Amino acid sequence: MRDHADRRRGRRSGVLAVVLSLAALLVVTACGSIPDNSSPQPIKSFEREGATNAVPVPQSDMDPEALVRAFLKSTVDPDSGHRAARAFLTPVASEQWDDRGDALILDEINTFVDQRNEDSVRMRLIGDNVGTLKSDGQLLPASGRVETSISLTRSGDQWHIDGPLPNGTMIDRDQFDNTYRPVSLYFTDRTGRRLVPDPRWLYAGQATDPTVLVNRLIAGPAADLAAAVDSGFPNGATLRGPVVGLAGGGVRVDLDGIGNAPIRDRTVLAAQIIWTLDGADIAGPYVIDADGAPLAAERASGWQAADVRAFDPTAVRPTDVGLNIVAEGALRAVTDTATVPVRGPLGSSRTLRSATISDNGSRVAAVRTVAAPGRGVEAVIGDYGGDVGPIVSGVSITRPSFGADENTVWVVVDGKPTQWQRDDDGTQTVPVEASSIPTVARGAITEMQVAPDGVRAALVVGGQIVFAVLSTNAEGQVSLTSPRIAAYNIGNRAVSLDWASPTTLMIAREAPESPVVQLTINGMPAVGLLSGNVSPPVRAVVANASTIYIGDQRGVLRLGSSNGQPDQYWTEVEPAMIPGAIPVLP
Repeated sequence: MRDHADRRRGRRSGVLAVVLSLAALLVVTACGSIPDNSSPQPIKSFEREGATNAVPVPQSDMDPEALVRAFLKSTVDPDSGHRAARAFLTPVASEQWDDRGDALILDEINTFVDQRNEDSVRMRLIGDNVGTLKSDGQLLPASGRVETSISLTRSGDQWHIDGPLPNGTMIDRDQFDNTYRPVSLYFTDRTGRRLVPDPRWLYAGQATDPTVLVNRLIAGPAADLAAAVDSGFPNGATLRGPVVGLAGGGVRVDLDGIGNAPIRDRTVLAAQIIWTLDGADIAGPYVIDADGAPLAAERASGWQAADVRAFDPTAVRPTDVGLNIVAEGALRAVTDTATVPVRGPLGSSRTLRSATISDNGSRVAAVRTVAAPGRGVEAVIGDYGGDVGPIVSGVSITRPSFGADENTVWVVVDGKPTQWQRDDDGTQTVPVEASSIPTVARGAITEMQVAPDGVRAALVVGGQIVFAVLSTNAEGQVSLTSPRIAAYNIGNRAVSLDWASPTTLMIAREAPESPVVQLTINGMPAVGLLSGNVSPPVRAVVANASTIYIGDQRGVLRLGSSNGQPDQYWTEVEPAMIPGAIPVLP
């Protein structure tokens, strides 16, 4: 297991992450500050040890306030219907407490005694709601104050909570930090070709329990993803028993209810299991049986990650195209010593406003001004270094996004999200239904970038960051669904964003403090990156799996890693230190 984990960490050590240790999880204050740290660090697997703080138990010397705080720490343990927390309740209160449903993560908890005598106390509990933990383990950002009343009664020397308790649970944020771990379940996009992460937070050892993880996969995706992803597990699929370890290493997964699924669906199912368990540092080989026989006859002795390498959710498509910039209205490639105009009309242009390059470096989409009446700008697409053709025109068009492949481009035209697509039948440009966006954030949509898996979108709406899911209905209508504020500590001054990976977003803010922040899709708050030698305002940010580039008032700067160690400051990209230069990456 150790050798496998070391190999995984080595494989992913080039992926740039923020910054914070796990202890910074959910550090959100009422004023919406951004946690900051001195240096970014490469993403690596969590060291999945057990809970670092034991769940407290009632003590006879606890005063009412201490007992209530200990109760809120004990609610972190969901086992046996929150048996640990029920030890703090009277039998009547325990019987009446409905602990099912969502859990509120509370920070800055304060208690106030409203009424007290020798054997009873009535208290008010007030805290900041910084997260909502759904029953399926999905963590959603939250904000606002929570206030509730709690009564306690004393029997002998021991105080107990006598209710009434609100439905659901309230969890102390520090205890959540110490006892929950994130893990990604993987489902497929609607093409069945890509895996899509579905982050969940699981208690203590559940995050490394393969039985728990496979059962979560069988249960299906989180509600917000349900309309945009598929699963290789048919309805009625179950585990015949717990996932067990094998004597020589690896695990056995014994499924039932798979039926006559074709080999393609069985391979997708295997990929979901393998990459979910692999991401939790549960090593193969993975022996997968279905209905009493091997899932695939040729894999009877076990699957390896290499057998489903085509589905690797961490894979990065190779390209020879590196950093480009938009400067003085043209697209230019950055070399070690200079910037060189890209071949074709984009390199000789003087009217280019923005551009993006597909992840394999083969295609480029751009926005340029036009002279025709009523058409202030147009979006164009073509081969990198070749001719381009128009996609759509309008008064305003945001920076394009390729999303999952080079055959689909997303832009916002005059405030309306729009999709351009090329397939065997030709090309088409269609509007994206976005009426749900104003329900969570109002204002102009000034940026829209689609994640590399093509399922999630991040938008700048009135300066706020909004996550949404790209769903397609039976009639083929594409919609932005399940929108939510991505984090409540970013504020409303965001100006640019880019996906560094399917799970990580980089954001530029029009702010002197923390002008560049990082955000993950797992419900954690945004975290500020280094800013000591940045010259705000930062106008643009782009990122890939190893490096972040920004455009500040002096030019283009980079933050990444050198010799395997994270950079301790932003480095000027000397050929691109041109005022107004905008970085562009595949």
